[in-house]
Amino acid sequence: MFFDVFIGLTSLCQQFLYVLFSLLFSRDLNGNNLTVITKTDFSGLKHLRVLHLMENQISNIEKGVFDELKELERLRLNKNRLSQLPELLFQKNEALSRLDLSENAIQAIPRRAFRGATDLKNLQLDKNHISCIEEGAFRALRSLEVLTLNNNNISSIPVSSFNHMPKLRTFRLHSNSLRCDCHLAWLSPWLRQRPALGLYTQCSSPPTLRGLNLAELRKSDFACSGHSGSAFVQPCSLASGSCPPMCSCSNNIVDCRGRGLTAIPAHLPEGMTEIRLEQNGIKSVPPGAFTSYKKLRRIDLSNNQISEIAPDAFQGTQNTLYNSITCSHTFNNHFLF
Repeated sequence: MFFDVFIGLTSLCQQFLYVLFSLLFSRDLNGNNLTVITKTDFSGLKHLRVLHLMENQISNIEKGVFDELKELERLRLNKNRLSQLPELLFQKNEALSRLDLSENAIQAIPRRAFRGATDLKNLQLDKNHISCIEEGAFRALRSLEVLTLNNNNISSIPVSSFNHMPKLRTFRLHSNSLRCDCHLAWLSPWLRQRPALGLYTQCSSPPTLRGLNLAELRKSDFACSGHSGSAFVQPCSLASGSCPPMCSCSNNIVDCRGRGLTAIPAHLPEGMTEIRLEQNGIKSVPPGAFTSYKKLRRIDLSNNQISEIAPDAFQGTQNTLYNSITCSHTFNNHFLF
């Protein structure tokens, strides 16, 4: 009888704690060495308004992880190891007003990265590795007041990327790799019309314009070589992927060996047949990491620090013949597909 009563009391306590936990408005989880955020981590916390996840080791966030947090207003994910930003990650977070993604390793901003976060007022993306911003990535952010993109690898930006932000009062784009050619000519008058925004935004290339303030240049300064001034430059797109700046690519082989990577690069070349990722510090293989690469025949992840592999990490890689993964402390093995 005593045992039965004890079990009942334990169950009651668990239910009480669950209800109490679900009513909390704020969660501070910074500095906890978290590496992955899964769909179930915030289940039931529908009234959460503030979530701090900064200063962890987060390299992967599953899609749908924030879907239940419909009242979430502030989210801090800065100082982590995110290399990619899943599309529609914030599609159910209409109340989100402040989002800090600074000081990660994010390489690209997909078109639908912020779809649904229509009340976003403060978006910090500085100090990442961003080199690609897809056209329309910021289009839905009409309430945005603060946007920081400084200290990235941005060389070009789609035309009129910031035209849908009538409330913008703080905008930082300095310390990038801006290529001041005909494709970026639109940005100069945009900055001149808003003298308080984008201070110290300078050209990185061509050499004749390096170090000059972009807002002070004339339209004729933004030149392109090639026919009709077009230079046949393709718009930045994540659909086909590209060679990561820290890797080398040749003959459909992506070589990222020994480059100090802590996460698998995002948006790799679609047609790659082999990827070499050995001798890095990669800690996890996220869901669907290689799903898009139908021609992939070889994956080498040996000599890393992998402790987590998502169940569907290698889904769709039927043609892969060889995959080398070294599991430290327990066994060394080669996985054949």
